[in-house]
Amino acid sequence: MRIYNSATHKKEEFQPIESGKVRMYVCGPTVYDNIHIGNARTFISFDVIRRWLIASGYEVTFAQNLTDVDDKIIKRANEQGRTAAEVATEFSDKFIGVMRAANVLDPDVRPRATKEIGPMIAMIKTLIEQGHAYAADNGDVYFAVRSDPNYGQVSGRNIDDLMVGARIEENEDKNDPLDFALWKAAKPGEPSWPSPWGEGRPGWHTECAAMVHRYLGTPIDIHGGGSDLAFPHHENECAQATCAWHQAFPTPGCTRACCWLTARRCPSRSETSLRWPRSSSSTPLPPCAC
Repeated sequence: MRIYNSATHKKEEFQPIESGKVRMYVCGPTVYDNIHIGNARTFISFDVIRRWLIASGYEVTFAQNLTDVDDKIIKRANEQGRTAAEVATEFSDKFIGVMRAANVLDPDVRPRATKEIGPMIAMIKTLIEQGHAYAADNGDVYFAVRSDPNYGQVSGRNIDDLMVGARIEENEDKNDPLDFALWKAAKPGEPSWPSPWGEGRPGWHTECAAMVHRYLGTPIDIHGGGSDLAFPHHENECAQATCAWHQAFPTPGCTRACCWLTARRCPSRSETSLRWPRSSSSTPLPPCAC
């Protein structure tokens, strides 16, 4: 099988790190709303790849997370007068229902961010000890992007050309505008957990790195997600793994497997939501425009 490696930008012959076995991780949803058809395309695409590997005789271990604590979840909870946990539980269940209705196989492991706080804190402590992260005076902890000489390889970006934007916000508490949050200090009314840096919660990029290492080890054979995650999310994941454990997930230029795969989102009409169960009066979904 030849696959397009998003990190090297070319098709490569797939060879697993361990003969006959494949360790595969695909970033799951942030559960604050119903998924739409564009989201579903990503998960169905990787289900097809997983099924092909299984049918080809590989022993596949497949992990996919649920981001159940995030700014978007907290915002939706405040808008609806509910707790973040209630919102996350509702849309986690709906997501799983839609995937099963689409005949997508359940992952072998489905970790939830709120259940993985301990491993995330342990990883952050390791990064601080090795000089790749620092605690700010306000209780946040940031990853020092320029401490990783390989930063930018996954997404094919030059660190000197990166602009502050997307999910990168300029912040006086950072040593560098490019640094990203590993831990966010608690704010009134937000879910939080105790840590060596005070009450708080993990940053968005922290969870996948810790989960991959805990459940699959590093490196892994295939790391997947939507194309919109290549930067900054996948880039930041790889940086944390490389600096914490000196083993990236999939490593650009690796001669055996180690592939980053991204699925392009299918254009949808007005981001059409997918709900389960659907009532008999539901409006039919529009055809995929891809």
